[in-house]
Amino acid sequence: MLAFVAIFALVASCGFVIEEGAPEPSPLRVTFLDVGQGLAVLLDCGGRYAMYDMGPDSVGVIDSLVARGVDTLEWVVVSHNHRDHAGGFMELAGRGGGSGSARVGGGLSRAGNGLFLGGTAPRVGDSLSRVDSLSLVEERLSRVESLSLVGGGLSRAGDAPRVYVRRLYVGPDTSGGFIRDSVLRVARGFGIPVDTLVRGMSLGLAACGAVAGIGDAGGLPSGDGGSLGQPSGDADAIGQFSGDGDGSRGLSSNIGDAPRFDVLWPPDYVREGGNPASVVVRVEFGAASLLLTGDLDSAGERRLLELSPTLSAGLLQVPHHGSAGSSSLRFISRVAPDYAVVSVGAGNAYGHPREEVVRKYAYVLGDTARFFRTDLQGSVGFEMWPDGVVVDE
Repeated sequence: MLAFVAIFALVASCGFVIEEGAPEPSPLRVTFLDVGQGLAVLLDCGGRYAMYDMGPDSVGVIDSLVARGVDTLEWVVVSHNHRDHAGGFMELAGRGGGSGSARVGGGLSRAGNGLFLGGTAPRVGDSLSRVDSLSLVEERLSRVESLSLVGGGLSRAGDAPRVYVRRLYVGPDTSGGFIRDSVLRVARGFGIPVDTLVRGMSLGLAACGAVAGIGDAGGLPSGDGGSLGQPSGDADAIGQFSGDGDGSRGLSSNIGDAPRFDVLWPPDYVREGGNPASVVVRVEFGAASLLLTGDLDSAGERRLLELSPTLSAGLLQVPHHGSAGSSSLRFISRVAPDYAVVSVGAGNAYGHPREEVVRKYAYVLGDTARFFRTDLQGSVGFEMWPDGVVVDE
């Protein structure tokens, strides 16, 4: 009894309040999926999921997600319009129908916003390298649109895996040709709201904290035939646009201890295409931080540091798969991560990660960093807690 009183007094003196039935704290789990030569990062915030990039097509992203218990993605960010980052979105899209839909007689039906990704239909990603692949995308979307709407709950036939996507985020880059066009056409066909990200915006993810509704979204860049899906303002949306004091647009979810996903690059005035236009996101959860860089090159790194001179992160996604044209010494030393992860395919034709890049990380970080490679270690997981980042063993 005396021991119990002593423990109670210690807890009270430290200012802790123990509430009966209070939920256990949960980390933000970050998994760099092994997708070969590409990038796909799964974010898990207490059972609410999102993704930064989807990897290349035809690498089994659906199976990997389903095996991890993922049936809904609150949002997907496509960092830029290259197949090894965006192709997986179409692989998923080619295997499913719409929100509130059912697979009927092997066909697909659509109702409402969002996209069910799953099933056994031919995958859009399987045809990415073919000249007529875009027409095949359109044909499949037309087939979906022609089927009857199915109201009420969510259902499916058989045991086909499926994943539901609530929202897609892209950068302002209007280049990308077939890849960009296909991603946007898939989103349009299935009613997935699409928003454009630029520096000054922030994203939210529920479950580690609360989620705000989404408001004025600004839509897509001009020349896309209009926005492919206007924000609905529903309670399950995952961010809220707001001003940030300097006249720029923004997404925000400043609620409690929820992780914050700040878009650092590109600014809205940047129109370069490809790698330099990669959407860069810094994730902050208490003292833990993560920097997602896509395929940003050294020129982009330099300009990013000019805008964010105090940039740092405990966990870094190595830019552009560890190519020789990225990961400058200045950039690495400024970010100063405790852990760095490079997503590459085994024996890839590019020689990624380049040996000189690996040496840069060893030189700048010494023994304070752990350098992970998906080609050697497979999928790599981390946990972001309010007091720091740890490896998810």
